[in-house]
Amino acid sequence: MTTQPTMPTKVRRRRVERTDGDVHAPSWRVRLGTITAMALVIRAALWGIGLAATGYAVRFGPTALLVWVRWDAPHYLHVAATGYVGHGPNALWIVFFPLYPALVHVASWVLGNVTVSALAVSLLASVAAAWFLYKLVSLDGDPDEAWRAVLLLFAFPTAYFMSAPYSEAVFIASVVGAMYAARRDKWGWAAAAGVLATASRITGLAVVPALFFEALRASGAERRKRLVATACAPLGFVGYLAINQSIFGNPLHFMAVERRPPWYQKAVPPWHPVAEAVRVLATHGRSWAQWSYLPARLGAFVLAVALLVWGWRRLRASDRAFACTALVVSLGGARLISLPRYILGLYPIFIVLAYKLRNRAVFWTIVALGFVVQGLLFARYAGGLWAF
Repeated sequence: MTTQPTMPTKVRRRRVERTDGDVHAPSWRVRLGTITAMALVIRAALWGIGLAATGYAVRFGPTALLVWVRWDAPHYLHVAATGYVGHGPNALWIVFFPLYPALVHVASWVLGNVTVSALAVSLLASVAAAWFLYKLVSLDGDPDEAWRAVLLLFAFPTAYFMSAPYSEAVFIASVVGAMYAARRDKWGWAAAAGVLATASRITGLAVVPALFFEALRASGAERRKRLVATACAPLGFVGYLAINQSIFGNPLHFMAVERRPPWYQKAVPPWHPVAEAVRVLATHGRSWAQWSYLPARLGAFVLAVALLVWGWRRLRASDRAFACTALVVSLGGARLISLPRYILGLYPIFIVLAYKLRNRAVFWTIVALGFVVQGLLFARYAGGLWAF
């Protein structure tokens, strides 16, 4: 009986894993060093684009860091510096989950400057995210496929948020780290990474059904051990609810804040924001303000769904569970405010693309276009214009 090409056999998996120890394969230090170098070069290029777009390069000094501190970034930095507060305008920042600000706060003990600390945390987290993605793809694919996944992650148009003082890099690192640990049967580490994922973003809860599907692949006592680890993953979110309860007397206070300005978000069915965006475009077709951002958000939705359908058979049940749950949660707000940024966290789409894009010319064309669009979007971001 022939095996499914989309589900590698144990023999193939052992062959792939042995590749890491092949004398002709680069050592893990070389691979990790390559990923780190890529992350540094991308940040340097983005910083240069931001300085050129804003003119801050004229007097290179503390103001040069301002190109990174736009939109939600100052709010993350405020929480990192002072913690959550219960009164005044800064009480709004309870909507930002605690893991990233906490890591920045710890880093600031060493680095002093909170902005520098935030950039350092994002750098290290993005390296970890790319490294875990490389290792995860390597379990079922060859090294070339794993490198393609890493490059596609870094080249994604909204991947500059992994460089900025945002929680994206920490979120992706914790989610992919949890899935890699589960695949390697290191369920203690999977539980720990799952806790970090659910403490970093609301979509981190999607790691729970993903781990659950991996747990079901075992039986007996082994399955019970895995299910216990899976049950621990939501503790990061429970901790966030406890913070809400401690400061505001309501564990769901953050949801009430999100319903008010400036977010105007509320829980809705996942199809609602998509239908609403289509309706607005249909009824306000002459409004440039609507056409300047809604098509990109709808495009992100179509891209994510198309890639998941395209690579459905290539993905494991756990990958599908994460992608579908995370996408539904991302669509659960009343508006498609930042969907192109949220799509960045759907790691299965990079597995699909790495598997499908085997033609080198097509692959490098897509990577080049991704970096070009990323640079253009970051120029807008650095200038204080909305860029998801």
